[in-house]
Amino acid sequence: MTGDDQLTYQQAMRAARELGPDSPAHGTPLRIVLGGNANNDFAKPALRVQLAAEGFTADIRASAYGNWIAESFGADLGDVWVIWLSAMGASRGMTARPDHDLDAVASAATRLTEAGVKVVVIPPESLPVEDDPFSPFSAWRAGLVAGLVERLPVSVTILPVEHLVRRRGMDQWAATRYWEQAKAPCHPDAATAVGQELGNVIARLLRPAVRAVAVDLDDTLWGGLVGEVGPAGLALDPDGSGRPFLELQRFLLDLSERGIALGVVSKNEDAQARRPFAERPEMVLPLDTFVRFDASWGPKYEAIRSFAEQLNIGIDAVCFLDDSAIERDEAARLLPGLVVPDLAASPAKRVEQLIRSRLFLAPKVSDEDRLRVEFFKRAAAPVPEDLDGYLAGLEMTLEALPVDQQNLDRVVSLLHKTNQFNATLWRPSPAELTEFLATGTNLAYAYRLTDRLGDAGIIAVLLVGIDGDTAGVAGWVMSCRVFSRGVEWAIADHAARKLAERAVGSVEVPYAPGPRNGLVADVLVSLGLEPSADDGAIRRFRADTLVVPDHHVTIVER
Repeated sequence: MTGDDQLTYQQAMRAARELGPDSPAHGTPLRIVLGGNANNDFAKPALRVQLAAEGFTADIRASAYGNWIAESFGADLGDVWVIWLSAMGASRGMTARPDHDLDAVASAATRLTEAGVKVVVIPPESLPVEDDPFSPFSAWRAGLVAGLVERLPVSVTILPVEHLVRRRGMDQWAATRYWEQAKAPCHPDAATAVGQELGNVIARLLRPAVRAVAVDLDDTLWGGLVGEVGPAGLALDPDGSGRPFLELQRFLLDLSERGIALGVVSKNEDAQARRPFAERPEMVLPLDTFVRFDASWGPKYEAIRSFAEQLNIGIDAVCFLDDSAIERDEAARLLPGLVVPDLAASPAKRVEQLIRSRLFLAPKVSDEDRLRVEFFKRAAAPVPEDLDGYLAGLEMTLEALPVDQQNLDRVVSLLHKTNQFNATLWRPSPAELTEFLATGTNLAYAYRLTDRLGDAGIIAVLLVGIDGDTAGVAGWVMSCRVFSRGVEWAIADHAARKLAERAVGSVEVPYAPGPRNGLVADVLVSLGLEPSADDGAIRRFRADTLVVPDHHVTIVER
């Protein structure tokens, strides 16, 4: 469901009942705690339904009313905590403007994040009394929000809900009778909107919906057909009819800076299609923003498929934007899984429509996200004929980092979003991963890659369970950005060394064949692992000694 698919509370209740038992046999399990200073039960059905639509099975419990800080000292904390510090609760139903111990709130949030829990905090939203812009409540709440944001650790996701208040209007948000009767912070339908938004945010914290955008040019990035009117005739006036096209360009540039790769897919002559980038100073998107520029007369779906192959990502991670409904329909039919949002006929409505789709929601942007596009651009460069010499000259260094609180978010993200190089397809919740780390004998490493051209960030994770003299790989994922560079051999090299230090003999990998991870089996065979058993959905590979191919990667351990 998108941001435009707004449910009422009753609709959310019915949809939640249709999901069946709380723990169906499909979907990544998530244990979520709802806490705060009010009764958040009205948000639970929509939260569960939205997460189910994103591929998660949510077990949601509410902390005892007003007791969430005390419960944060518990042992079994779950995966995600949502702390809704509602304005109604903070003001005791608009009857007071008390001081609050924000340091205690920040300490509890820190305690949770250090335990491996993802924390989302909803700060106090607007109150009905703030219809008077000079109300003392306005200044009091603004100070409360500012103090809260200042104290919370950066690992906490802060989710203001002012946009939901604006969208619904205060008359459809506030309902003081629900506060009086049930200590609910707002109308049940408004709480349902919060639940849906929380579902989107939590899902995006764990895995992105879109990793690349293929975009048309004519009547999409500019107004008019460049092949007919030339660059000078295009609508690109920021103060006139070109404004909405430049707004879309700005939106896409922001996506690129957050790690989403952009590619042009246009039916045009290549030289003509490039001219506006050089000749129209109003253009917001520089030509070098694009990882791929495909202007030709071939079918667009073929260009999109080549774009995905170039980036080594699945079609379902690519979004296609085109003003033509015919082009969108053809691409969607011929590329199953491709993300193809409708674009409004009016260019002025398109960015708002894309924002409300929640496809591009980015609650947290990591250094690795920002580095991704530069590495995609490098991957687009022609491969030298002397590949071995090229790899040797890259001066690659692989830094082996024990998985800890500093890199846990990135590790969880890689395990959840990686499909092509994912040996076991294990997508643990943060709590499951924390439990794996707590077993002192297990190996858990994140790998950071640098070379003479730059820093790729953390690009791989290896999780190995050790039982006596036997090792079992629980998870091995690697970013598509670093395929075919010998990094997989360097990771195996490092693992072999660590296992030798512990006198571990045999290694077993429970390979789970998926729709896009077939290359993993070839890697396992190249490492000397042989099929030893087939448990239906799982093919077990085993070896007494790993055979590590030569590589040009220097391994360092921190």
